[in-house]
Amino acid sequence: MKISKIFWLLAIAVLMTTLNSCSSNASKEVDATIVNIPVEADGTTDNAKMPVITFETTNHDFGNLMQGEKVSYTYKFTNTGKAPLVISSVVPSCGCTVAQFTKTPIMPNGHGTVSINFNTETKRGMVQSGVIVQANTYPSETKLTFTATVNSKN
Repeated sequence: MKISKIFWLLAIAVLMTTLNSCSSNASKEVDATIVNIPVEADGTTDNAKMPVITFETTNHDFGNLMQGEKVSYTYKFTNTGKAPLVISSVVPSCGCTVAQFTKTPIMPNGHGTVSINFNTETKRGMVQSGVIVQANTYPSETKLTFTATVNSKN
């Protein structure tokens, strides 16, 4: 009988801890009220009320690299729109590239970055690659590209 009571008390304690930890993670999410994508019933958008991601450049040339080199570049942008800009993800086009980006909302006239790390270990010759930035803009995807000429170690 005592084991049964201890089991139930332990089960309730674990359940309360789990529920409490789940509720504390909710405060770390982006507030959904800042995401404003005004789309009309016919599918048209009112671009005047949306965030606009404006990059200083969308293409970078690393030039000549030796196979095995690891290089990086940071694309800088400004939110030139009228609503907060939120980047949901940055998707590399191949496994040789890793991206990092500003994860907090960027207010109008605010600035952010998308940084890429490119590993040339498995590449040779002319390389053209990139990442796709997905955000609450219209269109929702912006392509950033880079090029390099990778020279063989041998």
